[in-house]
Amino acid sequence: MTQHDDTQTTDEQTDDRDAKVRCESAIGTPQSRRGFLAASAALGAGALAFGAEGPATAAPVQEKCNTEDYGQIQVADGFALLDNQWGNSAADQCIWLNEDGSYGYDFDASDTSGGINYPEVLVGTKPWGTDTGVDEFPIRRRNVDEFVLDVEAEYSQSGGEWDWAEEWWLMERPPSQQTETHQYEVMLLFDWNDQHDHGPVTVEGAWTDQYGNTVDHWTTYGSGGTDATFYIFRIQGGHDGGKVDMTEVVDYLTAEHDVAEDLWLSGVELGNEYWGGCVGETTYETFDVTINGSTYTSGSDGGDRTPTPTATPSTPTDTPEDPPTETPTDTPTDTPEEPPTSTDTPGSGDALVVNDYDGDPAWSSNRNDLGEWCGAGSFENGSGEVSDGALVLEYDNGGWLQEQINRDVSGRETLVLRVSGAEGGEESEVQFSMGGATALLSEVTSDSVRTSAGDVAVDLDAAGVDPSASGLSVRLNFWQGGSSTLSIHEIRLE
Repeated sequence: MTQHDDTQTTDEQTDDRDAKVRCESAIGTPQSRRGFLAASAALGAGALAFGAEGPATAAPVQEKCNTEDYGQIQVADGFALLDNQWGNSAADQCIWLNEDGSYGYDFDASDTSGGINYPEVLVGTKPWGTDTGVDEFPIRRRNVDEFVLDVEAEYSQSGGEWDWAEEWWLMERPPSQQTETHQYEVMLLFDWNDQHDHGPVTVEGAWTDQYGNTVDHWTTYGSGGTDATFYIFRIQGGHDGGKVDMTEVVDYLTAEHDVAEDLWLSGVELGNEYWGGCVGETTYETFDVTINGSTYTSGSDGGDRTPTPTATPSTPTDTPEDPPTETPTDTPTDTPEEPPTSTDTPGSGDALVVNDYDGDPAWSSNRNDLGEWCGAGSFENGSGEVSDGALVLEYDNGGWLQEQINRDVSGRETLVLRVSGAEGGEESEVQFSMGGATALLSEVTSDSVRTSAGDVAVDLDAAGVDPSASGLSVRLNFWQGGSSTLSIHEIRLE
């Protein structure tokens, strides 16, 4: 796209962004939604429309306009739509959720000047404590093996400066422990107009991701309105829909700018920055976020897709109190095919087998008995080996296993691991995670791992597991200082 000098100075932009620290979101008081401005008059020459049919006009089932307390609407599990008006309260702005599941915002700053607003969708957390309840966020930078966005949107903007931008923060500590420890703010521009400019490009074509997006490192500011160093990237030519591999961004920051791998990645924010004079509307038909094998979906077609990983599997997520001492490095490279859609039948009286390692499907296919993704890595024997109907995991203070379930199992009460150990007692050396609960296996079961095959049962309710959690999976990690061999014969739900 043609670029020219920005219409604001860097100092003015920094002043505009200072209001970010006030963006704690709370439920606002609903107001009657104004009709979107006469598009035929406002969206004149130079307006950009992405999508063949223009902005959607489905009837809203929820709406908030011009809230003073950064009102929000939950538009899908783990997704919050925020009415952020950072620096231009004079603008007229609404957020809304349509009955078909699509959602978005419209705004009119045509009679205002200066300022900057950013209506957005949030998945995860912010440094100031706002959180949408996604288990995988925040996550340590070093544990990000897969981070993919899938976006389809329709938008029209004109009359002033604007961009369409994704960003996140890198923090020293999770906000649940301490707020405002952010060291870096990272933004990736999906689109922008010729009034939005950050000067000469620092690195042109810094990388091209697996989906064909070529990304420039546009610039770096010492501050983006807080004390955080502010990196800005852009997709060459703008994003025309589909997937974007965000792991490339974090890898670049570590490799080229020595950004520490023990920092915590906050979550994902995606929205439109706009300045005075701008009028616009954005409708999200699809906005999906995949992080280490767990996919969170939203939009009008979100409920019709089966969540599935797109690339590499998960590594264990650190807890602040007991972080792993080394970083897993060996992960399978095969990209799994789309799994079949299936649902659990709660209360059927039959066990729901997650994986029995009988070779059907083969462990190497990264598919379990539910047709969902499974995988492991960083063990002494790589990703584990199947022998005599059991998955053998040799660990020496390292290793991870994940079995995706990806369905509501509210009718099930118990997770059963049929296991055996080389020495016995391995339950005290394995960390268990499922549905928002994380603890040593020994803390959530009264059973012991024996040297012969036996059941180790976890009461889901007593362990604090949410069986209806989005992207539900069973995870085990072995960074607890132990060294042994654990054989898993079966994982099932009863």
